[in-house]
Amino acid sequence: MLELLGRLDERMITVARRVALVGVAGMLLIALGTITDVLARALLGEPLTGFNEVVQLCIAVAIAATFPAGAAQRANLTIDLFVESYSGATNKRLKCLGSLLLLLYYVFLAWQIGAYAADLQARQALTVFLEWPRAPFMWAVAILLVMTAFAQLAVFLASLRDALLVSRDADALASPRAGGAAPLRDGTYAAWALGLLLLLAALVYAAGQGIAAFGRLAQDFPGTVAIVLFFVMWVLSVLLVPLAAAMALTGLVGTALLTGLGPALNILGTEAAGFITKEELAVLPLFLLMGSFASAANLSSDIYNLAHAVLGHRRGGLALATIGGCAGFGALTGSSLATAATIGQAALPEMRQRGYAPGLATGCVAAGGTLGQLVPPSTPIILYAILTEESIGRLFIAAIIPAGIATLLYLATIAIVVRASPGTAPPAQPRPPIAEMLRAAGRAWGVLFVFLLVIGGLYGGLFTATEAAAVGAFTAFLFALFRGKLAGGALWRVMGEVTWTTAMIYLLIFGAVTFSFFMGITGLPDLLVKVMTDFSLTPLGVITVLLVIYILLGAVMDPFPVMVITIPIVTPMIASLGYDLIWWGIIMVCVVETGMITPPFGINVFILKGISGGDVPMWTVFRGVMPFVLADFVRLAILVLFPVLVLWLPSTMGS
Repeated sequence: MLELLGRLDERMITVARRVALVGVAGMLLIALGTITDVLARALLGEPLTGFNEVVQLCIAVAIAATFPAGAAQRANLTIDLFVESYSGATNKRLKCLGSLLLLLYYVFLAWQIGAYAADLQARQALTVFLEWPRAPFMWAVAILLVMTAFAQLAVFLASLRDALLVSRDADALASPRAGGAAPLRDGTYAAWALGLLLLLAALVYAAGQGIAAFGRLAQDFPGTVAIVLFFVMWVLSVLLVPLAAAMALTGLVGTALLTGLGPALNILGTEAAGFITKEELAVLPLFLLMGSFASAANLSSDIYNLAHAVLGHRRGGLALATIGGCAGFGALTGSSLATAATIGQAALPEMRQRGYAPGLATGCVAAGGTLGQLVPPSTPIILYAILTEESIGRLFIAAIIPAGIATLLYLATIAIVVRASPGTAPPAQPRPPIAEMLRAAGRAWGVLFVFLLVIGGLYGGLFTATEAAAVGAFTAFLFALFRGKLAGGALWRVMGEVTWTTAMIYLLIFGAVTFSFFMGITGLPDLLVKVMTDFSLTPLGVITVLLVIYILLGAVMDPFPVMVITIPIVTPMIASLGYDLIWWGIIMVCVVETGMITPPFGINVFILKGISGGDVPMWTVFRGVMPFVLADFVRLAILVLFPVLVLWLPSTMGS
């Protein structure tokens, strides 16, 4: 039976990947269709009739097609803050618990999306222009979620096997006289699996009864319910329950306590269906495609070589070039970790070979990597826009000046460090010939072209955010294709990257919107504003407190969980204080990125220690990154005190 389970898990991954590849290919076709729509509008004076409806329906199916593969490949975001303190057996058991609760989340989601599709079919709902029936597309999403639940069932069974095996081995070590570990019998395994599934069903039933019994009491104290369930959500998260499940299930329970179980389940389905069919949400997978194809086309090497040719001859030139390369590559990927890892693999060996101090070498890459999620197009900015329903295009344009300030401050930091400590970098070199710089610029024209096409088109009003993403994705695909970088398994590797990230982010969003709805109806944000007022804190004082909290959270967590957990609570507070949410979105991204390089737990720092080969002491890396942390504090102070630096460019855009 255990061998059969292993084959089932492998088979599920294979089937799910094939389904996902169809979905990602569909995204690429949507990008091509969007470009055709843009050209029709530009050349013929009118867009393709009803094309936005095609995008809404087809992108929902294409995105959902990535979910089964995401489940099969364990594409879940977990908070591993205390994972090193857990024993091996405890770690396996907690992962088993997390996979079981994630299975419950997928079952509820598939059930409610199916109910939503049935309602569309009963109402014979049609699109406005093309008059296409909407129900078949939503049924397709529901079926794909059922596949996701089956894939997660296989994951749960595999995690249960691992937990039982590690428990058996631990018992054998504790009792050496037993003569070694006894084999795990099929009957024992089957009993555990069936027992846990039945226990889960019983707990769900008991929870339903408890909700009915305590609903009236909860409605009298909604703020208390919000605080308690917020704490429960955190506890589940640090116990390695995937964040999507922790947020969705606590949000579902809280909403059920305040509105009833039926309405709460209905909200889970309608909120998820509403998000997945928004045309604007196509921007996220399309920008992910752009980043993956750009990386496959080696555009990162081009931009680093250009920065090297322009800045490499100066004192600390390779460190300066690393910052420039990170800023350029961030414009293509929108990922901090990907930027740090990609540029670091090229820059670190060369800096170490040229005699740069290990602290400066690793510190500048760790700090430069944070530019990946600030330079537009940025994945965290898109996530913020989705969860707050702010304009993606305006947020991208708002990030340009802060990204420029961050880059200049990092460059200035390097210049100060190499002059204050001359031994950290070799002396300046002769300036390279102009012809060499021109050759580097000629090779890097693709990066500049893609960036100017996407961001320039957004700013000039030529493209919507979705159209800009489609143009960027298809352009990056053409670069990779004509450079011969999609041969062999490269294309499938790109599609696999997009599948993993798309599934992880969207299933996280579904959990976040459920949790956000619950927080909204409890009135907790208003309560927190009242508490701040009672403490006589000025609006600037509230912002300062929040920035400190975000830096601490960012030091121990990835920006995604920090943002999705706090946005439902914090953004209503910010709006009530009179601040612009476009400004706050940029500030939030800046501050959580600062946390990623802040001792003692900055995530980027640990990534760079791994890339460096492990021979650089952690203290050396943290010491090297501290000047850049100080530069980040200066940037935050400037942006908080002078909001116009964020808001001016968006104000010059057309409506």
